[in-house]
Amino acid sequence: MPTLYAEIDINAPQSVVWQALIRKDQWRFWNTFLYDCDPGLPIARGNEIFLSMQRLEGDEETEFQPVITMLRPPTMLRWISTIPGLRSEHMFELRETVPGRTRYMHREHFSGILSKVFLPFIRQDERQGLRRMAQQLKMHVENTMLGNSTNEGYRHQPYSSGPYPERPYPERPYREQPYPERGYNAPGYERGYDPGYDPGYDPGYAPGYERPPYPDGGYGGNYPRDDDYRPRRRR
Repeated sequence: MPTLYAEIDINAPQSVVWQALIRKDQWRFWNTFLYDCDPGLPIARGNEIFLSMQRLEGDEETEFQPVITMLRPPTMLRWISTIPGLRSEHMFELRETVPGRTRYMHREHFSGILSKVFLPFIRQDERQGLRRMAQQLKMHVENTMLGNSTNEGYRHQPYSSGPYPERPYPERPYREQPYPERGYNAPGYERGYDPGYDPGYDPGYAPGYERPPYPDGGYGGNYPRDDDYRPRRRR
């Protein structure tokens, strides 16, 4: 299963980093990789949200509608985006290594018969996007959120765009977008995605996928980076 990976240490408590990660309505002020197209759709297990992705700054954005399959505050967020023949799974994990210092890990797994077709064209750019988001999250938390903190704890303060220009929300509401209703939020829907896309999918890691151990017995970031990989750029 092809995997992309980014990791960074952030000088902030895990709870503060978690708030920055899940407040997707604020991504537009600091995040140039992922953009929330509809802030009215909350991050909740089983919910479908509406996002766009900009692999390289200045490139055209790609819209997609992932489904939240796991939400474990303040450690894990996972979603799946599926089109016929291709599935992408993003996993965000936070671990407080020492008090006041948090390790942020972002993995993206690809599967499906079309992954071998699309991945060579987007792999390098997508990896850069994951790493760019990690750096921008660190800057946002350390410089903005902690810079606005008080002795009573973190309080939301008005954001400034800083070095990254604010991206406005689209004028059309989400429901006017040309996407079919999929019924993900039906009562009793346990897995949070349409089983028709991949029957038998286990929300855990795929069978046979081995996560290399950390010395402390946890799991983390010794994934192949493929830094020598130089795919063709589609023109």
